[in-house]
Amino acid sequence: MTTERIDTVENYFNRLTRMSKISNILFWMSVICSFAVFFTSNNVGINSTMNIIFILITILYFTFSNWVSIFLLREAQNKRRTHLLSNSLGVRLDDEETNLYYNNPQSPSLLRLGMNVFENSLFTCRVTEEMAKWERIKVFVYIIIWLLLLLFRETNLNLLSIVAQTIFTTGILVTWIRLEVLRYSSNQIFNELRQVFLANGLKGNRKSNSLILSLVFRYETTVASMGIHLSSRVFHRINSSVSEEWEKIKKNIDL
Repeated sequence: MTTERIDTVENYFNRLTRMSKISNILFWMSVICSFAVFFTSNNVGINSTMNIIFILITILYFTFSNWVSIFLLREAQNKRRTHLLSNSLGVRLDDEETNLYYNNPQSPSLLRLGMNVFENSLFTCRVTEEMAKWERIKVFVYIIIWLLLLLFRETNLNLLSIVAQTIFTTGILVTWIRLEVLRYSSNQIFNELRQVFLANGLKGNRKSNSLILSLVFRYETTVASMGIHLSSRVFHRINSSVSEEWEKIKKNIDL
């Protein structure tokens, strides 16, 4: 077996990352255009042009954002889920290749599936922790700006509505909440899997296997339902330190 790390499934996430960046750019362009429409209201010609641009960019953003969330993210998650099962149960389910993605030596079994999800939940928790730091700052700044504008009686109500719309109806707040839920849930699943393996080790039985399957389903359901694209940049930045943490965890609970 080759000792080189191979992960062709990551190509699906790389494409997802590129399209997500385009979607984010379109989102900010739509925000800028909405402010431009407001501040050019006294100039009919410029205002009409900005309205047309705003409408076109909004349609493009709607198209890209839904393509990313409904198709690309689902495709990438399905591929990763397929390889989770392939690696855990030793069955080739497609023609993609992964090697050294999981750091567990167990033979194909439900126990290996549990160990792989145990490792996945740790990485998901650590990646979302890092992602949440920026999202908290971003949401906090937006809300502070909106509250400050509310304090000034001279602030135009249309401007307040634009800022409020940006915060509450464009997904900024919802994305942050979903990220926090995913972070909390993955940490909870990680701790519960830790208890399962701490109590049973690698000696599988009907009870431990049932608990493992239940937690695997919970993890996959949570990841799918939250619809969060985990940052590849953050993953690669913390990969070595979290891998070291994972090895220490296995050693501490005799795995």
